[in-house]
Amino acid sequence: MSSKKQTILIVDDNKSNIDILLSVLNDYDVIPTLTGKSAINIVLEEDIDLILLDIIMPDMDGFEVCRILKSNQNIKKVPILFLTAKHEMDDITTGFDLGAVDYITKPFNPSELLSRIKTHLELRSYQKDLESKVEKEIENNRLKEQIIFQQSKQAEVGELLMHIAHQWKQPLSKLASVNMYNLASLEINDEISKDDLKESFSDTSEIIEFMSKSVETFQNFYNPKCENESFEVKDAINTAVNMVSATFRYNHIDLNIDIKVNSTIYGNKNEYSQIILAILNNAKDNFAQRETKNPKVNIKVEDINGKSSVNITDNGGGIKIDNIYDIFLPFISDKKSTGMGLYMSKSIIEKNGGRLNVENIPNGVSFTIII
Repeated sequence: MSSKKQTILIVDDNKSNIDILLSVLNDYDVIPTLTGKSAINIVLEEDIDLILLDIIMPDMDGFEVCRILKSNQNIKKVPILFLTAKHEMDDITTGFDLGAVDYITKPFNPSELLSRIKTHLELRSYQKDLESKVEKEIENNRLKEQIIFQQSKQAEVGELLMHIAHQWKQPLSKLASVNMYNLASLEINDEISKDDLKESFSDTSEIIEFMSKSVETFQNFYNPKCENESFEVKDAINTAVNMVSATFRYNHIDLNIDIKVNSTIYGNKNEYSQIILAILNNAKDNFAQRETKNPKVNIKVEDINGKSSVNITDNGGGIKIDNIYDIFLPFISDKKSTGMGLYMSKSIIEKNGGRLNVENIPNGVSFTIII
């Protein structure tokens, strides 16, 4: 608890009443005022811990002052204790209905008043302390979210480089073959015809153009536009599949796509494709870690109760953690990876009003995207 004196605002149009209260409350920092309007201004400007409020006042009665204070989100939590000569049950009920924490009638017992004030000030102190801790925790969580976002972007860069590397394996190998052929021709014949050179240049130009376009494709994919649009689920799936096609071929992963209904949905196509990609990469990583024989991924697209459903299954042995839905938490994974892809996928799909479900199936796992 803070050693600073707590501040009490006294609102009463009778100076004699204020003098009495000042003497009773000499252990506190007390601010007196004679009108309701000035009381509202003081609460807006000062850090008030408790308000002692009279009801019968000429310019604005205590009920109206309480109503105004409680309608302001910034000051509504300041406790109000009515201290008044009005003692009818209807008045007491009205006071509590307006949000007062207590109601004491005049003439009052100083000891009772002090006891009640002490109780409410302690509660207010605990409340402010809790609010401070909550705000601090919210700020900490905000920083954690920023860290998670940055790490997810770093993970995306890693994925980008990996996919480019696999996409370039074949064209780089072809470039090497062209150069070796030319070198061998020079060594054998000591010359190369113009036609052979032209053909070599044509081949290498096509390969370089392909490699350049593949980089551009991946860059556009990992820097999607923010605008939403209507798109076909099939197109979004094909975009993701194109990203992993070379990697899947390299790892001998069989990929089957069965489109029962090609739905059109509204959202961010690239983000949707990234969800598909994250699930496909999850399967690929599981296959590699567990050395799965005859690895296979099946994608089934259909319409269920008017909603688009994309089901992706694999035969990689399933998810080996106690609570399967923990796979969507950041930094949680049952393999040697960051666990960021599925976390971001669930965040993206829920942001767009959809669901991402997961369950273990015989010898594998099943992810379902519903939107």
